[in-house]
Amino acid sequence: MPAAQVPPPKSPPSFQREVVPILRTACLGCHSAQLPTAGFSVDSYTALMKGGKAGAAIIPGKSDQSRLVRMLTGAQKPIMPPGSGLKQPDIEIIRRWVDAGAKLDTVAMTGTKAPTVVKTATAATVMPVPKPVGKTLGIAAPVNALAFSPDGKLLAVGTYQRVLLCDPVSRTVLKTWSGHLDTVRSLAFSPDGKWLAAGGGMSGAIGQVRLWSIPDSKETLVFGDHTDTVQGVAFSPDGKLIASASVDRSIKLWEAATGKLSQTLRDHADAVSGVAFSPSGKLLASSSNDKSVKIWDVASGKRLYSLGAHDEPVTDLCFTPGGQLLSASTDKLAKLWNIAPESGGHVRNFGGHGQSIFSVTVSADGQLAATASGDKTIRVWNVGSGGTTATFSDPKDWCYAVRFSPDKKHLAAGTWDGQVFLWSLDPNKLEGSFSTK
Repeated sequence: MPAAQVPPPKSPPSFQREVVPILRTACLGCHSAQLPTAGFSVDSYTALMKGGKAGAAIIPGKSDQSRLVRMLTGAQKPIMPPGSGLKQPDIEIIRRWVDAGAKLDTVAMTGTKAPTVVKTATAATVMPVPKPVGKTLGIAAPVNALAFSPDGKLLAVGTYQRVLLCDPVSRTVLKTWSGHLDTVRSLAFSPDGKWLAAGGGMSGAIGQVRLWSIPDSKETLVFGDHTDTVQGVAFSPDGKLIASASVDRSIKLWEAATGKLSQTLRDHADAVSGVAFSPSGKLLASSSNDKSVKIWDVASGKRLYSLGAHDEPVTDLCFTPGGQLLSASTDKLAKLWNIAPESGGHVRNFGGHGQSIFSVTVSADGQLAATASGDKTIRVWNVGSGGTTATFSDPKDWCYAVRFSPDKKHLAAGTWDGQVFLWSLDPNKLEGSFSTK
């Protein structure tokens, strides 16, 4: 009789292709960089391996001793994720990945083609970066970023590996710009409306800003030497600079025309979640998971001062036209600050949300602010009094992004379940919604 055929051993699961989708779906809701329950975030390889307040969650090569696997299997309480837990095939993928050494994939290639060549901003050289792996799924992907064009005729939507350019009136997608390595986490139009900057990259590997020409409808520049994803981008008021904020704890200033690095700013002790230029362009504000907001002098790159802004990670921030600053946090509060070249002072809180606030925005005239929260609501506030003018509860999932139209007549919000909602603000009513699917 012929000898029994022994099946070849399975190759280790890919972190980027197999493990990341499971973590994104099952764990990111409670363990994101913005909402690191128990101090544990899974939105980058670095954060995953770092662990949380209870210590390391993964011991490479030893799944039976790894707290993450033990809580997924129920060997250690409480079982995660809460409720029905994780499907057995998904648990097996994570267990095998840990037992194989819990390694981060090397630079990914597609077929036999050479790696994508991208301009770097630190020197006149090129560097290889991974191409997106796999196909875009036919499901609605979470909306992580929104931006209205200055004339209000376009709404840019940032989601998984794509930017959707939409007509906010008809709520239809006009163009789809793909090629992003992973989730598009931040969007910003240039003041003249001719350019759109998209921040993202690949968790634990690279952070990028991709610049799109609106008239030509094409990508013109890709730059960034961040070592982790870019979570915030902003154009200076004169359109000459782009600021990027990264999970790697740094802020970088780039020449918008060339992608050349102008300055690197470092002082945050944790991931930087957002950046905003003051109306004059002389100051830059940054928000971070270290619970602070820092104010920088743009010309010198010097940190002027730091605000102990919140009790938990600061998720977003923006300047009012008058130069005040709004910050948002997982502590369920948005706060208004007076900002001066040498000091800053707290003005008032905007409270009432039942969960973390992930995004904050202000109207072009500075009279209204809006906040997006994990409690599935959008609140509109009177900046001067701090009172609520409207609460929209139409979303059925966490609200991750919110933006006013330039004329203050409309408000857009994006949600975790891949929906974009648009409301009229006079009167306050839902105009409609559409999906990223």
